[in-house]
Amino acid sequence: MKNFEFYTPTKIFFGQGRENEIGQILSERNAHKVLIVIGKGSVIKSGLLERVVCSLNQSKIEYVILQGVRANPTFDLVREGIKLVRENNVDYILPIGGGSVIDTAKCIAVSYDYEGDIRDFNARKVTPTHALPIGVILTISAAGSEMSSSCVVQDDETMMKNGFNSDFNRPAFVIENPELTYSVSKEQTAYGIVDIVMHSLERYFYQSEEYELADDIALAVIKNVFDVGLLCFNNPTNYEYRAKIMLDSSLSHNGITHIGKGLSMPVHQLEHALSGLYPNIAHGLGLAVLWPAWAKYYYKYDLDKFAKLGEVVFSIHKDDKEKAALETIERIQKYFDELGMPRTLKALGLREKDINSLVEIASRKGTRVIAHHSKDMDEEVMRIIYNSCMC
Repeated sequence: MKNFEFYTPTKIFFGQGRENEIGQILSERNAHKVLIVIGKGSVIKSGLLERVVCSLNQSKIEYVILQGVRANPTFDLVREGIKLVRENNVDYILPIGGGSVIDTAKCIAVSYDYEGDIRDFNARKVTPTHALPIGVILTISAAGSEMSSSCVVQDDETMMKNGFNSDFNRPAFVIENPELTYSVSKEQTAYGIVDIVMHSLERYFYQSEEYELADDIALAVIKNVFDVGLLCFNNPTNYEYRAKIMLDSSLSHNGITHIGKGLSMPVHQLEHALSGLYPNIAHGLGLAVLWPAWAKYYYKYDLDKFAKLGEVVFSIHKDDKEKAALETIERIQKYFDELGMPRTLKALGLREKDINSLVEIASRKGTRVIAHHSKDMDEEVMRIIYNSCMC
């Protein structure tokens, strides 16, 4: 096990109606003026924003609203948020939504008083030294940003989608009421399920020591997602299913599933190139297409782990580890099929000519490889994987 530091400051307020306590929660944290960050309007239509504002008013907490966050959020809206923070002396940020809204809030929080180019954080040119505190009201189970140290924002100018990690990105608290996810469409629910399971799958497949505790934790989360994901997908207003998926979302990306290990997230890097090139492609959708292609290339370098995954999650017991690994990959592929996920990049609207652009973005014009303990993913391997799921 590697030396590590593990920090999880995010307090969870879990259960029915907890969003109505937001005024009291923020008041106890000495918040006076809040920047509310929301998406295109679903929290307005649902009445959630009205309830939040009512609670803030009762606690005499002032607020301003930043609206319009899209999937694969952009720096343009971050800059608008920074302007609101500065003009209104905001001292707390309250994203209401999912990963895109939360990551927008995170980027505002660490860069609100930075005088340079706010993209410097994503480019790793500067490291955050402080941030405005963030509280989250979660409305979709997917990205896990509500408890993670990561922040991912899209740069439309360069078509680069990347991020940075910092403990200053971690929210102070998150309100998780599974009922707030009832109105999430089946399509978005499916994307979320893929995203959640991928966060732990990617961590599980990083190189491990024998008897690695983090692997057992990751496998437990992965199994729970596969056990309840389709139930949640097919029964969208079942509280218990929604509750389990919501908690899986938080635990899958807060660091516990790779505690004492390293981290590289190779399939996420491939997908960031994809949605960087085509921002309309949902993150979970891209992951569902790319992970089986990555797995079919890399399984032979990690037979033991693939076989153990199949045994724990799908009760696949075979003496031949290669057969076990291939059956495991096929079971996951079929699971994605049941969620309505496509199998090819072509189905997402890509053409053969896009492969060169994907490789260029993922490899940063040939300046990086994505680490793997047996075989690093260089431009050649990236091209093979992209091509293998093209049609």
